[in-house]
Amino acid sequence: MNSKPAFILAVGLIISSILFGMFVVAAKQQDKSIRVVGLGTKNVVSDTAKWTITLGQNTGINNQQDGYRLLQKDLKKLVNFLKNNAVEDKDIIIEPVNSYPNYGTNGISGYVFTQRVSVRVNDISKLENIALNTDAISDAGLVFQNSTMEYFISNLSELKSEILAIATKDAKLRAEEIAKSSGNKVEGLISARSGVFQIRQPLSTEVSDYGIYDTFSKEKEVAVTVTAVFKLR
Repeated sequence: MNSKPAFILAVGLIISSILFGMFVVAAKQQDKSIRVVGLGTKNVVSDTAKWTITLGQNTGINNQQDGYRLLQKDLKKLVNFLKNNAVEDKDIIIEPVNSYPNYGTNGISGYVFTQRVSVRVNDISKLENIALNTDAISDAGLVFQNSTMEYFISNLSELKSEILAIATKDAKLRAEEIAKSSGNKVEGLISARSGVFQIRQPLSTEVSDYGIYDTFSKEKEVAVTVTAVFKLR
């Protein structure tokens, strides 16, 4: 009887068993991890304001040129008003004139002309005082078709990094609490993925899959989640 094939088969089975055992051990080690979601939030106060003003004029169907002339007159009044209130030229943004037909019962009855002017500054209180001084605006002979105030955070990139760190730390604390209950310890971070940032009014529960950037409240809450996977031992 030739025992050589049997010997080779036996060796092969032993090697296969060893490799399979190593794979099982490796698989178990890979499975020894935990996935948690951490939350990072911070309340901040905006440091930049943008006041957007829309000037408007209506004209008849045969005097379109009057729309441009009247808007130019209103624009000069507005720029003078802003400069008289210590707003610098570099902070004033003037957009091109926009015009569109005004329809009546018999078709086009005239035209509407609008022009937007924005003022963006870091001195929020100064800009608010100008925008809220309706007596001074009226005395300057100004009539706004629309007026809105928006608030922004200038150092948003640095702030996002800070809040991501807070969310990651929160995820680790949660992982440690969960691991402790099962007799394990958190050894290290395997991977982390951040969600979208929600920049909203304080105490708001509003969220969006695409993120939120509320510009109409001066005070804001910046929030983000981090999904983290930690290795356990």
